[in-house]
Amino acid sequence: MNNILIKLIGLPATILHEDPCAFGRYQWMKKNIKKGSVRTLDAGCGLGTFALYAASQKNHVVGISYDQRANEKAKTNAQILRLNNILFKQGDLRRLDKFSKDLGLFDQIICFETVEHILNDEKLIKDLASLLKVGGRLLLTTPYKNYKRLWGDKLSQKEDGGHVRWGYSHEEIEELFKKANLKIEKKEYVSGFISQQLTNAMRILSKINQRMAWTITLPLRLLQFFDPFITKIIRYPFLSISVIGKKVVGKKSD
Repeated sequence: MNNILIKLIGLPATILHEDPCAFGRYQWMKKNIKKGSVRTLDAGCGLGTFALYAASQKNHVVGISYDQRANEKAKTNAQILRLNNILFKQGDLRRLDKFSKDLGLFDQIICFETVEHILNDEKLIKDLASLLKVGGRLLLTTPYKNYKRLWGDKLSQKEDGGHVRWGYSHEEIEELFKKANLKIEKKEYVSGFISQQLTNAMRILSKINQRMAWTITLPLRLLQFFDPFITKIIRYPFLSISVIGKKVVGKKSD
């Protein structure tokens, strides 16, 4: 089904197979990434939805995921979309410093909903910053520590793929960025009330049948265009914070 949709409607089909809360991150990324011939890293790329968009904007993209099956699906989607300026690699971000020399430096890095899975978050941010050119930017999203828990949410006591912490405040991420010599350029929120309720519905319905859950909630995703407005009106906590940090010191690359 995924391949058929991508063949029919192209790139927008990739976001439809993510959970509804990914839509807010997608919209935020589209507003903030640099377009054109720049090097972009998607750290923790999953199925490659965000990396594929960056490649569609003429970026030269590298996507890293620990999940080889997800990488294979991402590669297939890139082939269907005829995007030749993208490379997917299997890698463990906890050991990014061990293979970072093979990656080179980047103009921008995307790291969405990843840092909350890793115990040594300070090391991850520093490792990502080390891959940025001076003036390069890290675009990061992670759960807001005061979001209302979604159906089925729980914490993991170890790094088993689950969340090892509920989330962060902007101030906590800013402190991590500061230690990595990243200067905050923008602080916002993404994925509001509508997206969260659609995700809850999908999770509950998926217990019965996953395809049925996707089919029922698909037309309701049109409501997500009103998500930021509605969420602010009813003062509902957003799911995630979004932050952009600019590298201000480091060894300059030619």
